[in-house]
Amino acid sequence: MAGTVVIKPTVEPARSAEREGTSHFTGEVKRGEEFKQLIGPDLEFRLAPYAGNDSGWSIRLAPGTDANARTIDCIGAVQEPLHGDTRLEIEPPENGNALDAEWKTREFEFVTNPADCKQAWNLANAANYPSRLSDKQREEANRKLGQITTRHGRFTVLEARVGTAAGSGKPGTLEWLKFEVDLTGKADTKESAIRAVDIKSYLESHLGELFPDLADLETDCGEGRKPLQSLAPVLYGDLDGDGQEEAAVEGWSCLSGNGGADIFGVLKLTSAGKLVSLPIAPLPKTFKGSNTMADLRGHMVLEIKEGKLLEKYGIYTPSDPNCCPEGGERQFVYRWDGQKFIVDDMIDSPPEKTGNQPAN
Repeated sequence: MAGTVVIKPTVEPARSAEREGTSHFTGEVKRGEEFKQLIGPDLEFRLAPYAGNDSGWSIRLAPGTDANARTIDCIGAVQEPLHGDTRLEIEPPENGNALDAEWKTREFEFVTNPADCKQAWNLANAANYPSRLSDKQREEANRKLGQITTRHGRFTVLEARVGTAAGSGKPGTLEWLKFEVDLTGKADTKESAIRAVDIKSYLESHLGELFPDLADLETDCGEGRKPLQSLAPVLYGDLDGDGQEEAAVEGWSCLSGNGGADIFGVLKLTSAGKLVSLPIAPLPKTFKGSNTMADLRGHMVLEIKEGKLLEKYGIYTPSDPNCCPEGGERQFVYRWDGQKFIVDDMIDSPPEKTGNQPAN
């Protein structure tokens, strides 16, 4: 660290995000420092430095200023995915280029006050993690989570100083950042008409209508067995760009076995109050010259990220058992072309690093 100039954090006065719905400031921080800025009576923006010799920061919004508040994050409760969202991590750019526009910007949703923040985490845990709750209770928790008011935030790196990493082939170190934080995004209750629909009950009674390929499931399953055995928490987002939310569903039929979910799709609520299934084009065999299914063995999950529909698969190495892919993750990003969802991008991510990330 010899020769590094220490620059004290500087910020513009921040207004109460809860009272005025606005907060905008700039700041500077050097490697290993924590940055803190109060943006409301009991809400604090933080850049938490990575531990040890690792270089980087995690973006946090804490519901309070004491040490206990550091364990709760008002972004994570409503951000997808709930954990491990790399958009909230500021790490050295892989190519060492701090001028990359995509690397500079992080956008996120956040809960606007401490009470809602704690409630959002309670609901998120109930809706998304194993518990003794019934499917109906989990769906209700997910619905209530969608009603909590959020705002939109943006973190932008204005300038950065990247140092040389020890060892070849590794990204550099982030020695200093100058950044801008804008929390003036419009409040969003995320409530929409489709969230009031009991998706599971509707699927159980209209499965063959929504997904014609599954019309014979009731016969195939045999007497006394329901075609739809279980349903993952429903995801919501405006996926076709019409300003209204759709529902992404993923479920398990009586025939799914251990191969993962075999019922999935995007449902839209029409003006007549009827759910319809929006078509998703089959995966092409190749995309941009690459074999789309290379090293995949199924076990797909759906996700909505930044208003896009994603299919996510684990990548297997030759020695991996079916339970545990160790080769990273492949994402297929879809876009609505006016008639159906088509693949717009294919992204392979390496296996997650362990031991480098600070605890939430």
